[in-house]
This record gives sequence, C-alpha cells and structure tokens, in this order.
Amino acid sequence: MINNSHRIIAVIPARGGSKGVPRKNIADICGKPLLQYTIEVANDSSLIDACIVSTDDQEIADVACSLGVDVPFLRPREFAQDDSPDIDYLKHAVQWLLANRNWRPEIVVVLQPTLPLRTATDVDAALDFMLKEQCDSLRTISIPYGYTPYKMWFMDNPETGEMSPVLKTKYYDRLRTDVPRQLLKPVYWQNGVVIATRPKFILEGCVFGPDLRGFAVPIEHALDIDEPIDFKIAELLLQERQ
Repeated sequence: MINNSHRIIAVIPARGGSKGVPRKNIADICGKPLLQYTIEVANDSSLIDACIVSTDDQEIADVACSLGVDVPFLRPREFAQDDSPDIDYLKHAVQWLLANRNWRPEIVVVLQPTLPLRTATDVDAALDFMLKEQCDSLRTISIPYGYTPYKMWFMDNPETGEMSPVLKTKYYDRLRTDVPRQLLKPVYWQNGVVIATRPKFILEGCVFGPDLRGFAVPIEHALDIDEPIDFKIAELLLQERQ
C-alpha cells in the first residue's frame, strides 16, 4: 500500500488491447505471465518505493493482484486505445493518487510490461543517475545492432525507386552512404527499459521536462515484445539466462 513516505513510484501500463500478440501482457513465457517479469523487477529494485499497475482490463488486474502488486483503479477505456499517448494514463494515475490518497511522488517511473529481459540493476542504475544529476526526466537508450540512420533512405517515389538519405555525413559528397561504420558517430535508440520523470510535468500535460537525459543500457535487455517472433526470441534468451 502506498503511503506518504514513498517517493519513487513505478507505474506498469498493461492495457488489455494488443494487436500483434493478443492478450500478450498475461501470456505465458517460460512459465510466467509476461507481466510478472516487470513486477519482479520493480520489487527487486532498491530505489522504487511503490508500484502500481494501470490497466483497463479486469483479467489483467486480477492477475496483477494475484502477484501481489497494487491495482488501485481500472484505467478509463479512452486512455487505453491503440493511439492513446502515454501522457493520458500517466496523468490519470498521478491525478488519481492525489485525489484518492493525497499522495504525490517525487519521481514516476514507467516500466513497460513487454520487456522481460530488463533487470533491477538496469532500473536502479538509471534512477541513481537521475537522482545524482537532479534532472527533470530520464529515458534509457541503447546502440541498436547493425542499424544507423546514416545508412537509411527515404523512398521518395516507390514507383520509380527514387531515394534520398535520411541523414548526410560530411563524407556524403564523396562516398554517399558508403561510409565505414568506424567513421560514423554513435547513434542511440530510445527503448522502454526505464522512463522516469517528475510528476509536475505529467500534470502539465507532458511526459518529459526540458532537462531530459539519456542513460545507456545493454541492447540485449531492451527486447520489446510486439510480435510473435519477439516472444520466441525472448523465450530463448530467458532460458539461456536461467
């Protein structure tokens, strides 16, 4: 149960609708519902004081409660659509806690339930960095395997195959995009391993404050389950970890 001594709260957003993998948040993966991996990470974190699940789905709420996590409300359906932005459910959660428990955290941490390879060490390292830097907001990033926007193109005309580069380097006039990887500036991909912010910005209608920092985590911890193939890959990696 949340009380006023709890300053860092994790919000696990687990809506019922899922197109790529139906009911994925409670689908079994290596003997556990997917949601359980994120709940265990929140419980194992030394910096997270409290954790809630925000869901619009009663079955997901029942599973979460059976795993010992707080489900203080059912999220309104209008905040759980395919095109609903994150700010909708976050603002609802913060406003609900203020109105019903008279409680406002120092930091809100979003732990998306579709990343079963995340670790409590990832979470604590990111939060420790945020606390030391005293920044407004933080999100984890990783260098993606083998992909860089310096070697990507816009298909300007699919019929004729005409293209233009997404980004040009200083070598473009001579080499176009045929640049050795070692000469390219590292590019990071934003992942959902940890997203953390001050609630004042959520209440103002924005997930992130002006001072947004990045914190790098291993790319292998950032596998986000969105399609059936992601489930198979995650199962293999979890089995290897166990």
